[in-house]
Amino acid sequence: MRLTSLGHAAVLVETGRERILFDPWLTQRLDRFWEHHPPLTDDLVRAVLDDGVDYVVLSHHHFDHHHFPSLQRLVDGADVDFDDSPRQSTGVTCIYPAGPVPPRLTASGLGHQAIAWTLRRLGFERLHPVTPGDTLTLGGARLRTFPSAVPFPEMSVLVETDDASVMLCGDALLHETTAAAFRDDALRPDAALVPAHSVSPPGVLTERRPLGDPAAVLARATATFDAYVEAIPAAVTIPSSFGWRVRGDGERDYSWCNRTMFPLTPVQAARRLAERGRDALLWGPGQVLEIADGRTALVDGPATPDAYDFDEVYAQVTLDPATPVPPFDATADRFGEQTRTAPELLGDLLERLVATDYWYRALDDGAGRHVISLAEPGTGEHSHLLDPVTGRVTPLGPGPARSHLTGAESWTEIAASTLEALLTGELLFGSSFGLWASNGLLLSAVFHHPSFYTRHVERALKEANTP
Repeated sequence: MRLTSLGHAAVLVETGRERILFDPWLTQRLDRFWEHHPPLTDDLVRAVLDDGVDYVVLSHHHFDHHHFPSLQRLVDGADVDFDDSPRQSTGVTCIYPAGPVPPRLTASGLGHQAIAWTLRRLGFERLHPVTPGDTLTLGGARLRTFPSAVPFPEMSVLVETDDASVMLCGDALLHETTAAAFRDDALRPDAALVPAHSVSPPGVLTERRPLGDPAAVLARATATFDAYVEAIPAAVTIPSSFGWRVRGDGERDYSWCNRTMFPLTPVQAARRLAERGRDALLWGPGQVLEIADGRTALVDGPATPDAYDFDEVYAQVTLDPATPVPPFDATADRFGEQTRTAPELLGDLLERLVATDYWYRALDDGAGRHVISLAEPGTGEHSHLLDPVTGRVTPLGPGPARSHLTGAESWTEIAASTLEALLTGELLFGSSFGLWASNGLLLSAVFHHPSFYTRHVERALKEANTP
């Protein structure tokens, strides 16, 4: 078995009979905020995928694993007009987790249904949804899937051939079913790609709060990683699903995020494995692993076995409690151009809040009132009180939302232009980090609605195919 890294969680697995691509994010930039780290070049992607793929396996619907611009690159017929018909890619089978309908509306708007919608919209015809826990037999490999401990369909996958086995965990949170399977069935994979990213410290980005209790943050991340390592007794463990950093969009400096958001890097995870007496291996884009005769080793590929100095790479994204978190400034942390008035934008926002979980909770308990401030060119920042039950917008006066709180209201601060870009689908909500600050879920409730994801994809496809 031969595995090639394409950065983060993207891996090409070659079994000798099939070429299976996992979680393709194949562009250097994910969106306006995130990028591959170490870098992933177009030349490298072409070199690795030049012979095509037989299967695409998507572990879940989040954008860094189900990245529709990358899926576009796998589809033939790039000159087809999207206004008339989708591209066609009849030779690739897509395997992905399915679940109950209607879905839980998490990132990517449609929730897990975003996968099926996007694949069909792009023209993929061979779709194979699975319930995590199912086993699939391909020509020369068996894919045993396992659930994740999250409230939406997500899976990790054990790939087995006659001579090798590898566990690809993606971002999945360890589920007891997974631990029990490895324990009861005595599974011993040759290699396991285990997530090292863990969970970012709360409030640093969304509320611009200084990092609190970094020792506790690191301890929690380490315990999460340890539990995975204990559950999966692989001969070699590869700390994985950590191959990105924040770069921003060229106008604002978000480099401080890289020292305040990542509690456990792959280098730290590898040291932890060494402390536990377990064999660890680090790899980066273009590096190749071969598994044969019970041994896993880096071999020559598009990138050589010594291509990366991982201590240097991950030093750039190591948690540093001394790094200051700058306050949010809606006049500078903004996107797009404002063409509608503040009352129009806020009225639209409240209309779209109707029938969300946030709206229903507000009806039940009478709460849900939210103070939001909009920054507008030339007029500065003004705050407004939103009442989801009555749909009323009450002006509160100049100044940011946090200066107008009188009780238990939640708050949001955002530029009017950013809010308009979100409402029109110009900006995908998952790409809007750093462009607003909030301690509430109002924006999440609105912009996780399926209409915003589908509108964003349609807009992006049209722009990509406009001469």
